[in-house]
Amino acid sequence: TNSTIKTYLENWYTTNLSEYDNLIASTRYCNDTSVSSVSGSNIYYGAYGRLVSNKTPQFTCPNTTKTYGGEYDLKIGLLTADEAAFAGGKYLTSNGDYYLQKGDLYRLGAPYYFYGYFANEFYVTDNGRLSFDYVGYNHGVVPVINLKSDILYTSGDGTKTSPYTIEVM
Repeated sequence: TNSTIKTYLENWYTTNLSEYDNLIASTRYCNDTSVSSVSGSNIYYGAYGRLVSNKTPQFTCPNTTKTYGGEYDLKIGLLTADEAAFAGGKYLTSNGDYYLQKGDLYRLGAPYYFYGYFANEFYVTDNGRLSFDYVGYNHGVVPVINLKSDILYTSGDGTKTSPYTIEVM
């Protein structure tokens, strides 16, 4: 299903990465619209239950009956809130020591809750904490890609200060 964010990511990919298309793998990305709980007209989604209530992130994408959620195959996507938690992000706790802390605000691919007629989603704050906000606010996005498994790296150790450099053929 097309959405504003999907169209934005695909356009960004075309503009910035299409010349490297042969190096980038199609990957299964997740938009977890599973429901954690319902309170009146409020719907709390799966990532809320795992990251706010229970502190148990997961890598698997829950099944959903929603037409706007689930797994999808693309060459570009967004990190989920669960993936950000595995990388070192914590709900409402600052962390400047992990690679996802970039000094600005950006969205994650995970809804937080639906409150009446306001949709909210997870994002990473400028000081590295996981938080949530109304989807209408102007937060950035950090696109995610996965390289094909046969790509060779030429230098770097994968850290923030020495990222991998790949061999482009």
